[in-house]
Parts: sequence; structure tokens; C-alpha cells
Amino acid sequence: MDYLEIEGKKQLNRFGIPINDSILLTENVDLTKVPYPCVLKGQILSGKRGKAGAVRVVKSEEELKEVKEIIEKITINGKSMEGIIACGFLPIVEEYYMGMTLDVKNRAVIMLFTPFGGMDIEELATTSPEKLMRLDCTEGFDEAAFRESAKIFELPDERLNKIVDIAKKLSTACFALDSTTIEVNPLAVLEDGSVVAIDAKLVIDDNSLYRQEDYTILPRTSQQKSLQELDAAEHDLTYVELDPNGNIGTMAGGAGIGMATMDTIRHYGGKVNNFLDLGGGVTSEKTYQAMRILLQNENTDMILVNVFGGINNCADMADGIARAYKEFGNNKKVVVKSRGFNQEQGWEIYEKLGFSQTKYGTTDEAVQLLLNMKKA
Repeated sequence: MDYLEIEGKKQLNRFGIPINDSILLTENVDLTKVPYPCVLKGQILSGKRGKAGAVRVVKSEEELKEVKEIIEKITINGKSMEGIIACGFLPIVEEYYMGMTLDVKNRAVIMLFTPFGGMDIEELATTSPEKLMRLDCTEGFDEAAFRESAKIFELPDERLNKIVDIAKKLSTACFALDSTTIEVNPLAVLEDGSVVAIDAKLVIDDNSLYRQEDYTILPRTSQQKSLQELDAAEHDLTYVELDPNGNIGTMAGGAGIGMATMDTIRHYGGKVNNFLDLGGGVTSEKTYQAMRILLQNENTDMILVNVFGGINNCADMADGIARAYKEFGNNKKVVVKSRGFNQEQGWEIYEKLGFSQTKYGTTDEAVQLLLNMKKA
């Protein structure tokens, strides 16, 4: 389960990590008590808020009201705002990043840290990985190992001590909350030398929610489903958005093969955007709608189709996929693994489209083929 910034920061503070004050702008809030200048931040279960204009500095009550109305109307990846908070403007001198996440490929819990924080941490990880420290915390937080690894950043001793303290508390929070991701970005260094978490991302494993409390502060609206999820539901397709920043869309002929496909993609280092299960009784129209949804997803540039023709007809499935690609086709790379009833006819259709295929291969081979196409 994903939590909003205001909810994530409250949990960080519960474990002793300093946070900045946030005022939830409800109808009953006295705006004269809001400190100016302040930063208005939309609360939404999606990243890239700053680039979308949902994080704005205001200098007066009148400006706050105007900007609040603007932010309330912003949607990101088909999701709408759940609320808006006001935070006092801070004298920030440096922005760090610290987080913990699951490394599925290596079956490990990894802590990441860099003094080069901010909105483009994903780009930093890709372009300058040497600036991002990685520490295996699967067996718990190792302070000595953290200090040794952080030497490359040459932080002042007093600053490093504060960072180590926060890292230790973040590790405690990560395991206590059963989180799959817990991030602070930015972890702000202020003019007086204090270090404060001014944003937070928290994701708790759904399977562990029964032993966690209800940490929500804002109610979730029905609009929090992505446009793709709503579209798929209308056509009896099971679509779940997994990572809005994932660049690989998937289509599978069954929940089991779908989960195996996602696990395989992650195993080889790929980022899965969605889970799409065609379900039973697959027709040409059903695969048409499924492929259309995947092609119209602007966040992905690759698609892996993994289907089996038992009671379903491979040729019919290929026909629907072909129709969608001809209508909505773009530069997305597509790899297909399709076997079973009428597989040869299906293969011919895919060949005419120029799709790469693993006709007799495994899911592993199909995934590797797709990821190698990305590198080429």
C-alpha cells in the first residue's frame, strides 16, 4: 500500500527522524496561522509532483488560495489530488537522498544514500551510479559499513554523525513497517546545520497490512485508479499498475503466467509498469483492447506478450493484437511468446508486424530478448 507524503513523514517522525511541520489545508484551517512564505504541496500517489506544478511557493494568503485551486485540478498519471499541505519555507543549503528498497534480483534489502538529492534521483542512478551509495541491510543496519562507504562523499564529521543517526532510524522503520520502499528525498540540510526530512515515500507490503495499524490520514478517492485500470475494467481485463515509472508493459494469458513474467523481468533487472491478465475465454476483441491499452500508455516503451493457446486460439489472439498495433502502433518494442492451438498462424501474423518472438523458447529467453533490444 502506498502512503501520501504527510502520512509517510508522520511515520518517519514516529521513529525519531526529524521532519518539517505540515499543515493540512482542510476547509476549517485558519489560513492566517499559516507561515508565509510557505510551500504548497499536492498530496497524490504519484511522483514528479514538482515537474507537474503541484509544489509551489506562495507568499500571502491571497496567493495561497489561488495556487491551492490550481494544484487541486492537477492530475498525474491519471491520479488526482487527495489534499494539499502547507510547509514553512526553509533555508535549505543542501539536499540529500536516503532510502531503502527491495533488491528483488539479489533478494536483499538495500539502503541507498547520496548527498546529490532532489527530484532527479532516478536519473542520477542511471547516469552517475558512482554518486549513489548502496549498503546491504538484509541482516540489519551496519553502522561501521555505512561510515566506511560514505567516506567517498567527504562529509564533515558532525554532518556524518547526523546522517548515520537518521540512517539507523530509517532502517528500524523499514523493518518495523514491513515496507518495500521507504525514501526521504530530499533529506534537507538547513543553514543551522540541522538535517530534516521534508518529503517521504512509504510503501508497505500489502501482505503485512494485517499486522500494521491504519496509517492513512487522508481518505482515498475512487479516482486513484489509473486511466489504464479504469479502461481495462470496462473490457473485463485485470490491469494493475505496479510502477508508474516502469518502462515495460506486460500482457499475459493467466494470472500465474503473468506473475511469473513479472518476476522474470525483475530478475533480469527490468522495470515492470503493469500486470495485465487477459483471463479466460480470450477473443480477438479482448486482445485488441488489451494491446490498445498497453500501446496508449505513455510511460512505457516496451511490451512483452506471454500467452498460451489451450482453449484459446493463438491466431485469434494475434489478430486482435495486430489490429490494435496497426491502429495505435508506435515505436514501442514488442516481444511475443505465444504457443498452443493455432500457434503457427499466430506466428505468421506477428512476423508480418515485425515483432520479435521466442517460438519455442522460455519466458526467460523472451525477457532477455526484450531487454537486449533495449540495450541495442
